[in-house]
Amino acid sequence: MAKLRHEIEYLFTRLGMGLARSLSMPTADRFGAALGSLTHMLLGSRRRIARDNLRQAFGSAFSEDQIDALVRAVFRNTGRSLIDFSRMSTILEYGIDRLCVSDGLDNIEEAHRRGKGIIAVSAHFGSHELFGAWIASRGIPTDIIVGIQHNEKVDRLINGWRKQLGVGLIRVDTGIRDVFRSLKDNHIVAMLADQHAPNGIPIEFFGRKAAVAKGPAVFSLRSGAPILPFMLHRERFDRHIIEAGQPIYPPESGNNEEKIVRITEAYTAFIEDRIRAYPEQWLWTHRRWKI
Repeated sequence: MAKLRHEIEYLFTRLGMGLARSLSMPTADRFGAALGSLTHMLLGSRRRIARDNLRQAFGSAFSEDQIDALVRAVFRNTGRSLIDFSRMSTILEYGIDRLCVSDGLDNIEEAHRRGKGIIAVSAHFGSHELFGAWIASRGIPTDIIVGIQHNEKVDRLINGWRKQLGVGLIRVDTGIRDVFRSLKDNHIVAMLADQHAPNGIPIEFFGRKAAVAKGPAVFSLRSGAPILPFMLHRERFDRHIIEAGQPIYPPESGNNEEKIVRITEAYTAFIEDRIRAYPEQWLWTHRRWKI
């Protein structure tokens, strides 16, 4: 039964992505928003998680009607981002420089000149997959840490699309040595660090403690590579803004645990700041606060 379900999932994924690539950019964007609206109607439990998270994060800053509107916008953003990813080959033909604008290239180049690699840390925010395509177009070797799909055929399909960007892939379950090898070769290693980490450290995030993975800070301390926080937000279907924070270098004082906390607090604060600016573009449907 599981095998049949996986075959059906794979078939629908191929069909859906093929449809997305056949559409014009504005039509594909509307299709993604409609897909998000449909999932908003169908996924009641995720809808409730998003509402609860937003209410607790922002308190009385938003009315109930505003919270409801934000939740709908969150689902639409997720659908639009999924379609963006599905159309990556078409986007590359269109020209990633025409689609993405950044004011943070100087920060990337400064960190890269030091020769110890860069740990690029971001979140499930906007069309985050576009960052890999954009940074690869700058000519800096980039490796992306990727999760694992339960459906092996869908997993291979998705990672095949990622490889079209010209980036390397590091599997999250087996890639620790590959991370250090990439950093030693002065590559950018990009990862997402905004979801609950079962063995993470408690860091203040929207006024509540959230478990954040130690990995980025540990990689930085052991390799000497700086962490570069970045976020990518959507202005419209044909314009995405990449915002890169200041590089976070390993602290010179304190013991290792203190350094890990300080590094993690720094990039988590950057992520929170950008989410506050564009709350509709973050994945509020995830149970982020489990401590």
